[in-house]
Amino acid sequence: MKLTTRFLAHPWRSILLASTFAIFSLTVLTQANPGTELPNRDYGFYAYIGKQIVKGQLPYRDAWESKPPAIFYLNAIALRIGRGSRWGIWLVEYVFLFAAIAASYHLIKFFWGTGPALLGVATWLWGLDFTLQGGNYTEEYPLVFHFIALILFLKLIEAPRHRLFDLILGLLLSISFLFRPNNAIVEAVVILALAGALLMQRKFRLLVISAFWIALGFLIPILITSVYFAYHGLFQDMLEASILYNLAYSSTQLTATSPLVIGFEFLNLSAWIALIGYLLVIIRLRNYFGSSSFYLLIVLLVGMPAAVYLSDPAKRNYGHYFINWLPFVALLSGFAFHTVREKLSAFTKNIQIPSILPIIIALAASLGFFILSGRAIIYQKALDRLLNGPERELRSQVSIYVENHTRPGEYVLFWATHPGENFMSHRDAPYSTLFYPMMVDSEISDRLNADFLMDIKRNPPVLIVDMGRLTIPSLNPEKRAEQIDVGLGLEYPPDNLEDVLQFIEKNYALEAVIKGRPIYRLYGTTRP
Repeated sequence: MKLTTRFLAHPWRSILLASTFAIFSLTVLTQANPGTELPNRDYGFYAYIGKQIVKGQLPYRDAWESKPPAIFYLNAIALRIGRGSRWGIWLVEYVFLFAAIAASYHLIKFFWGTGPALLGVATWLWGLDFTLQGGNYTEEYPLVFHFIALILFLKLIEAPRHRLFDLILGLLLSISFLFRPNNAIVEAVVILALAGALLMQRKFRLLVISAFWIALGFLIPILITSVYFAYHGLFQDMLEASILYNLAYSSTQLTATSPLVIGFEFLNLSAWIALIGYLLVIIRLRNYFGSSSFYLLIVLLVGMPAAVYLSDPAKRNYGHYFINWLPFVALLSGFAFHTVREKLSAFTKNIQIPSILPIIIALAASLGFFILSGRAIIYQKALDRLLNGPERELRSQVSIYVENHTRPGEYVLFWATHPGENFMSHRDAPYSTLFYPMMVDSEISDRLNADFLMDIKRNPPVLIVDMGRLTIPSLNPEKRAEQIDVGLGLEYPPDNLEDVLQFIEKNYALEAVIKGRPIYRLYGTTRP
């Protein structure tokens, strides 16, 4: 009721805010635009598995990937919305990002006002622009859940007897976990801070009741997911892929570089502003003792180091891992801008500034950046393709060649794990193990590597396309020898790698080279 009244009292303010958030979302998601961008590897995994789900297949059985199932089923829903097009995925990304922006704005504004809120939002979106890397990542979608969890935390500090908020907080923890376990950092820190606050207030009975409802909320999605996959005989497969394999994966470090250093490189200016905010929290924490802000600042003090430590335990330096820093970056930045404004208030106290002016400035600035950065033109090109082009979305030249030179129902292998090309070419992979060769030393990897060889022998692909990844053995023996000579060999090569390569060399011949990608055809097969 309060939100409705507020909207009616300030309709122009709400319209301007919504317009600003819309432009923010468009600006960041330019890199995920299906009309002008190709899907990256992870995007391709999730879109391909989502497509298989739409066709009635199941994750972990018909298409194996080392993530919990939420991202696969969200992609399936998005593809249904887009009628098989990546535009459906983009639309879902847009809705999630817009909601995350709105939630983060209202959270920061509640404590520190409109100006710091707008600047805090702009700061974390600046970081997201560097870490989104083409979009459709497991870390991207839970952002809205993280900000809602922080809002619920504040509600529960003020009204700890609100059982529905406890339940929803547990649900958010579970849903974030089902996208990627590391994503649940924010919700976990919030719950620990809530427990700490209740202990400090000696509200032991409330702590037990709150823990019960949070645990219930957490268990509901977990149990539904477990029962669903157990019904299909895939519970163990899901557990191995989403938990056990990732434990082995996380323990296999590829670099010695600290995630803290890499995170600052990816997040750029956003990380430095957040660092200033973190130092200011340490300095000023005592000033907020006894207020609801105090508990939020405790969350930031504990949560930011936890996010740094848990974002990339394997030190693989993937930029999208650092998306999990952004909820803390948003609030720390908002606090930093709030502190600066407080220090300047002595000089500006006699200046009357209309409350709507910061929003107008933010809208004008975001629109100017959207146009001057060239992103508006990119959308114009995408819209022209959508309305007038022969195809609604951009496809790679390799995928177009593959579709034109194979028949529906024939299998195609994109060597070096590129299921996005299968998605774009409308041709299924001949195997359930989408990763090959796997680069983790574990029993699960050994079994999946063996399954891969069995699958391609049982369902030999009509075409094999060598996608030319430097760190994956080339299908060309001469290039493969060069890779080994310069130290690009696999650290943990599969035991059957030579068997796989020999099978390909014995049964396939080079047919064409498209955009530097050699394409091999199975002996005895012909073009359509």
